[in-house]
Amino acid sequence: MAKTASHCAEVPDIRPGGPVLADRLSGVPTLRPARGAMPGMVSGAGAGVGRAASRGLTINGKFLQGDLTGNGVHRVALNFAAELLRRLPGGTPGRLLAPALGDREPLAALGLTPELRPGALGPGQAWEMLTLPALARGELLVNFCNLAPVLHPNSVVMIHDVQTLTVPEAYPARQVAGYRMLWPLIGRRARAILTVSEHSRQALAAHGIGTLDKIHVVHNGTDHLLRQVPDTAILDRLGLAGRPFALALGSVSGYKNMRRLFAAFHDPALAGLPLVLTGAADRRAYEARGWAVPPNVIFAGRVSDGALRALYGASRMFLFPSETEGFGLPPVEAMHCGTAVVAARGGAIPEVCGEGAVLVEAGETAGWVAAIARLAGDDAARAGQVARGRTRARALTWDIAGDRLWQVLEPML
Repeated sequence: MAKTASHCAEVPDIRPGGPVLADRLSGVPTLRPARGAMPGMVSGAGAGVGRAASRGLTINGKFLQGDLTGNGVHRVALNFAAELLRRLPGGTPGRLLAPALGDREPLAALGLTPELRPGALGPGQAWEMLTLPALARGELLVNFCNLAPVLHPNSVVMIHDVQTLTVPEAYPARQVAGYRMLWPLIGRRARAILTVSEHSRQALAAHGIGTLDKIHVVHNGTDHLLRQVPDTAILDRLGLAGRPFALALGSVSGYKNMRRLFAAFHDPALAGLPLVLTGAADRRAYEARGWAVPPNVIFAGRVSDGALRALYGASRMFLFPSETEGFGLPPVEAMHCGTAVVAARGGAIPEVCGEGAVLVEAGETAGWVAAIARLAGDDAARAGQVARGRTRARALTWDIAGDRLWQVLEPML
């Protein structure tokens, strides 16, 4: 698999008279406040303000139809759902509600049994925007994948970052237009907005999606790969067994900054160190962007979680050159697996990595060459960085993330 920071890209047509809010309204129950609800329940007030107690909790599981490991947002949503449901006290009903399911194996691994409610409008965005609010009436509705139904009066939404707005060229135009229109409305209606870093919290406020007092930081957990058995066959397949190499997760998106790694690995100082790239993009895909690929790059293709854990653990270092991220799972995954990390000083990366990574300016080729060469050639420097990485990673587990999430949500139930 190729790790991505993808967003849930399907965006509804909410134009007046558009098919989602006009032609498809038939068959959807009218939304009314739950019995005993106070008028403030439909006002979009902040968490715990003017609200009646929720009858229970529903998690929006529309994302369960998608890729639960290769899509970073979906992976995070799945793990947050598991952490939240296992913290619910016995007397509080809770469910993970979905219109359909894709890969069931990640669900089984976390002990999750979603409730399937397909509805009359199909499993797409109409289900999320129209069917789901009716199904979750009177309950606290938790949405982990950037969007939430604006018709539900008692919801919480997690918006991971604003990169759709700040680097729009990396996303489909329809998604950019939809998020630009929907996010401020969703933010106003939600009882609370969750996000995964202080960097993203400040960016959400700066873009008018919510006020700082309404936005809560819940850092992601990052130790999910430790549940996987390392698949070391990948090392033999790529001819890496017993060889030092650097690892990166490839992408042709400009802000992922692979061109900077290519420039660094053209330097003679790194000529003897292979750079292994995971992901779907091959040499031709990068060259089509006009980027000169060094001769010592090895393309691993999409890999499983077990293979990725093996690559992390066997690599001399992991490189993360992104110019911006709302969080950045891969560097901390690498820290958990015991390798040194070099990462760009951009977005939330310094906040998330702390002293666990060697931080380099994203655009400075010489800085990348120097940092990589030092970790490649100095065993003591590498060992020290690995130790600092393990310390940082221990502060970003899913158990800690679940406790923080529950701290925010418990008062709303």
